[in-house]
Order: sequence, then C-alpha cells, then structure tokens
Amino acid sequence: MTKFLLFLIFIFLPVFLIFKLFLKLTKGKTLEQKKSFWKGKLIDKEHLEYEDDDSSYSKDLYTLYFETEEGKKIKLNVPQKIYES
Repeated sequence: MTKFLLFLIFIFLPVFLIFKLFLKLTKGKTLEQKKSFWKGKLIDKEHLEYEDDDSSYSKDLYTLYFETEEGKKIKLNVPQKIYES
C-alpha cells in the first residue's frame, strides 16, 4: 500500500499535472486559430533556402501570400506539401 501511495504522489501526480497543463495550452491555441478565420485569394508564393548557423544543413522556408476580401495582406509559412498544392 505504501509503495502504491508513493507511486501516486511522485510519479503519477506530476505527469498528470503536466498533461493537464499541456491540454489547457493546446485548447487555447485551437480557439485562437478558429477566431482568425478569413477568406481571400493567393497572390504570391515564395521559397527560400537558407543555412542554419547551428548545423551544416540547409533549410527550406515556404511562404504563401494572401489578400483577404477586406484587402488585408496575410503571410503564412507552410509545409512543402501545402506549398506545392
């Protein structure tokens, strides 16, 4: 019984609290993304290749530029699959 109680206090409780905090933070981001709904058209695409200072590899940055129906310009960094489609 004592070992089980120690397990609950020192192992399960911290993991549970971290998981609960993660869910709370993730839920907030999801709601924020839903609030930023807009309609528009794609006006430009950009692909940049750059070298990372911390490694010898190069990285790619894919950016899409949109103009909303209200005339606002929006810049989105996206994965390669979305960029190519």
